Amino acid sequence: MFLHGAGSSPEVFAPIAIAWQLKFPGATAAILQGLEPAASGSGRDWFDPRGDAQQRALKVDAALETIAQRVQEAQRQCGATPDETVLIGFSQGATVALELARAYPDLGAIVVAYAGRLSRPIRGDERLRATIHLIHGELDSLVPVVHARQALRGLQAGGAQVTLDIIEDGSHTIGQDMVIVGTTRVLQTIFKGRRRPIDPSGKREPRPPVLH
Repeated sequence: MFLHGAGSSPEVFAPIAIAWQLKFPGATAAILQGLEPAASGSGRDWFDPRGDAQQRALKVDAALETIAQRVQEAQRQCGATPDETVLIGFSQGATVALELARAYPDLGAIVVAYAGRLSRPIRGDERLRATIHLIHGELDSLVPVVHARQALRGLQAGGAQVTLDIIEDGSHTIGQDMVIVGTTRVLQTIFKGRRRPIDPSGKREPRPPVLH
């Protein structure tokens, strides 16, 4: 399930979804559309980004139930279970994906957050079940990488299985290198703890590449 950034649309985000689909040809891809007209005047937003951090957090909370219902409806249409669901978000969509994992722990198994940030800090008693992969451009000026580092520390404290990849010279976009990192992280998560399959020649299939 893909969640586009602020001021965007499923049509604009489609090339990213297609790039992911090429890595997972057996999967079904669904791009969800933002809930409201964008504050910028172009495309759609998931929530109104205006206001201070507390005001934005309240707007995110108000949007989550509707977004979760859309994810569940897409799951029903695709015949996918939550354990088979990966939420992939960019910028505002990444924040939504992270907050869905917190508020609806049974909604999806893996979250990939590109250029995202947490809506509010992780609570001391909070525990997260999803595996979360944070991917951030080193030179992102719209959502500085410090937000990813803060999210990493908070999610780790909440017990989540989480990784952070900072893309050298990356900006506020999803380039091919970020697609490769994201899809590889998901493959590693899927195959973690599994034995590699053996082909008819008796050789084990190669493992996905390892990221450090």
